Amino acid sequence: MPTNRVNLSTTNYVRINIGYGPLIVESLTGDIHVALSETKPAVTNIAFHKLTDRNRLTFDRLDTNVWVLGKNTGAQAVVTEVTSAAGSILPIGVTGAGDLIADAWGIQKVSTALSLFHSLFTNEVNQAWWLKYHNGTETQATTNVYAEDAQMTLLTDDTVTDVIVESRETPRYQPNRGHLFSTSIRCPDPTALCEREWGLGFRAENEVVFRLKPDGNLYAVIVSGGTQRTEELIDTSVLTGFDVSKNNIYDIQFQWRGAGNYKFYIGNPATGLLTLVHQIDYLGTLERLTMENPALPAHFQNTSLTEHAALYCGCVDITSENGVKDRLLYGASYAENVSVNGTDSPVMAIYQPPTIGTNINTDTVSLARISVNCDKKSAFKVWLTRDPTAFTGATFADINSGSHVQTDSTDVNPAAARTTAFDTTKARLITAIPVLAAVPRQIDNPARDEIIFPIVRGDYLMITCTSTNSVADALIEWGEAVS
Repeated sequence: MPTNRVNLSTTNYVRINIGYGPLIVESLTGDIHVALSETKPAVTNIAFHKLTDRNRLTFDRLDTNVWVLGKNTGAQAVVTEVTSAAGSILPIGVTGAGDLIADAWGIQKVSTALSLFHSLFTNEVNQAWWLKYHNGTETQATTNVYAEDAQMTLLTDDTVTDVIVESRETPRYQPNRGHLFSTSIRCPDPTALCEREWGLGFRAENEVVFRLKPDGNLYAVIVSGGTQRTEELIDTSVLTGFDVSKNNIYDIQFQWRGAGNYKFYIGNPATGLLTLVHQIDYLGTLERLTMENPALPAHFQNTSLTEHAALYCGCVDITSENGVKDRLLYGASYAENVSVNGTDSPVMAIYQPPTIGTNINTDTVSLARISVNCDKKSAFKVWLTRDPTAFTGATFADINSGSHVQTDSTDVNPAAARTTAFDTTKARLITAIPVLAAVPRQIDNPARDEIIFPIVRGDYLMITCTSTNSVADALIEWGEAVS
């Protein structure tokens, strides 16, 4: 007897059957009204069956449609399809809130989740996934961010009064699809004189977060264009047994399209389910976008006002509801006939600048392929760094072609200047490529759906060559998520 859970609307009846086979309707949370009608009843309809928590209604057979209305925000129904005497399964239609529940041909819309980013902290807060900031300055050498008991811990002290952890990647909202942030959080000492927040974004530009303030209350916060537009108190009294100092789950869901609403959910200890605790209603109310840029990193921040208390996170996920794998803009940079002599002579570098104009650069570059060649037997190496002092003599210039990536190759942009020396002690070795004399070599991502190599705001990718009095060529190819 397959069962489906239905989130109900308080402003529209939703149909829960397709055929006329037996079914069972149960109220999971809140009061619901069940009406029988060939067409959708009005909300003011007075002919209905009323079900309260955990009560059910069984239909042995039907000759009309079944419609359900939630009487409380967050009301849910459980609809169970019943096996027929012949053993076949009778289909049950689960419709959504609102009127746009089918495509142009009348086929019911279905939403499936696509995880754009997720992370655990079993052993560490890995620098390949996360950027860390002390008092606004990026750092990787930190004792204020660490993994303990498989949790990420953010803790301030008298010197480091502001700690931020944000994902390197900034997963883009996909138009006409829902966007969902999910995490688990624990905040001991909820009334400590500090502010702790978690959600999506950059506080300096755009963010949507839960915020715990020293009054011990949670707030729903929206920042757009560097201005805090909304900070609204969340009423957690709708939850039974909720305590922000105990581990719980928190979700933020939004429609965006530049105009949609934002919903905030917290796990209800009494039911074991997420409960809608707050909604910011923007639809049809603004003369601007609700948020200027919805390509946002996972964001955790702990700011001491005068006291110090930890913020713990168990895991995090960013999901596109009914999303698809992104299509990326092709980009490339090449360098030819570069003189190399000695160990790790620089051949070419690309740079993903931290800003585009005055805005944070949220375009992620996915490395696709590297091709190299040298007139003598040699060894190429590929390096990743975020330290501009690793470069001597370099001037980076746009590659153009619709990309925001920059290069030091004068073959791509005459305004660039090649790197004359590169300090490998300030970089992380990615791979090495041995080549025979005048035999071009190409390395590719062997499994692009499973193995990713993101290049994000502030990253440099450098190719060096170890050879003697030689001439080297290099080509870097990538896909770019242009927002």
